Amino acid sequence: MDYSKPHSIHVPESDIGYHFGTLLDNQEGVDVICNVAGEKFHAHQLVLAARSSFFRSELFEHESDEEKNEVDTSNEIKEIVIDDMEPKVFKAVLHFMYRDNLVGDDELSASSSDCSIFDTLAGKLLAAADRYELPRLRLLCESYLCKHISVNSVATTLALADRHHAMELKSVCLKFAAENLSAVIRTDGFDYLKDNCPALQSEILRTVAGCEEECSSGGKSQSVWGQLSDGGDTSGRRVRPRV
Repeated sequence: MDYSKPHSIHVPESDIGYHFGTLLDNQEGVDVICNVAGEKFHAHQLVLAARSSFFRSELFEHESDEEKNEVDTSNEIKEIVIDDMEPKVFKAVLHFMYRDNLVGDDELSASSSDCSIFDTLAGKLLAAADRYELPRLRLLCESYLCKHISVNSVATTLALADRHHAMELKSVCLKFAAENLSAVIRTDGFDYLKDNCPALQSEILRTVAGCEEECSSGGKSQSVWGQLSDGGDTSGRRVRPRV
């Protein structure tokens, strides 16, 4: 005999980020101060250590076994100095470590107008993710930066990705630059690569060669190299980045 299946039960998305974020906002049980350029941020050692192997090493691995087993009754809050990051960047890092997502687009985009990709909040967060061993934050930054790739920004975004081991973003930048070569080589960013990252120019050319093979197998009438002579791309339009 066949029986109808029971109704499904909807399980909401996890709200652990909300609760940990509230813990940070209320500063309940804080036991460490991060001193960033003179600005002090209160946090929880166990949260920082759980999220980042860098902080785990900084906070706990220098302790002896005897110190680890001791119960701290002094009520003194440990302080660590962060001397390679701006306070606003560290605040965004803390936001991620407690809430598991990026700060809002309004904060990320506010720093993006009329400045180098290296000086944007997203670019600095990517650097911090690499330095402090936060692979998920790095991937979130890669995803955000990927959505904003353009002809004018792709070369410097490529340099940023290469510098901070953002391999997914680097791959997208190489493909985009190869498919929009004639426009990209006329940008200030491409000149930056010539002066500072010549090896990345070689990687773009190798990617172009790969695109040439794809064009040949796909039966396209114009090669990527043909862009250099007529100023168009292989499809006659701006190519959107692919992930």
